[in-house]
Amino acid sequence: MDTVDPTPYVREQGYAERYRDHRFQSGSGPGTDARERRALRRLLGVAKANGGLWLDCPSGAGRMSNELPGKVIQADRDPEMVRAIGFGDARVTACATALPFADGSFTGSLCCRLLQHLPRPEERIAALSELRRVTRGPVIVTFFDRTSLQSLRRAIRRVMGKRRSGRSSISRAAFRREAQAAGFRELRFAPLLRFIGEQTFVLLLP
Repeated sequence: MDTVDPTPYVREQGYAERYRDHRFQSGSGPGTDARERRALRRLLGVAKANGGLWLDCPSGAGRMSNELPGKVIQADRDPEMVRAIGFGDARVTACATALPFADGSFTGSLCCRLLQHLPRPEERIAALSELRRVTRGPVIVTFFDRTSLQSLRRAIRRVMGKRRSGRSSISRAAFRREAQAAGFRELRFAPLLRFIGEQTFVLLLP
């Protein structure tokens, strides 16, 4: 199965620090951050998650790690982002489709803001399969739901010749098929703004 290129991202100098310090502190960022935290907490409650060792991958600068109920291993493909975290139990540089952990290492896993950057089904299934492999319990992921005004707006922009955003949205039915192909049997959706915004949290159980 094809996977994403495991080499680290190459970004402009200072990107990780700007992402950590400004991305969710200005403009619409604080509102988005609050909605994402509420969705995550809701699904953690549904899963009755508590304690143990959790994986946050990709962790970015660790924004959501403190919402997880146990000790947390933070992993991101960008080594500069990993260095920008500055807190946590352990941090590693790793690609989500080739995680350096043994089978069943984690009580639960979080994968926030990754799948929309993987345009092909096989890439998303590869990432979901790795999360399934290393996690004994619940896995919470996000994806971009195509049935939304935000997704429609981006589609219209593409038709008008605007530059592609590099993000991909899919239907809930397509996501369900990919999750099942990765070995998950149960899903619970928690959209941030149903039919308006694309970002959707999903609880997956093995």
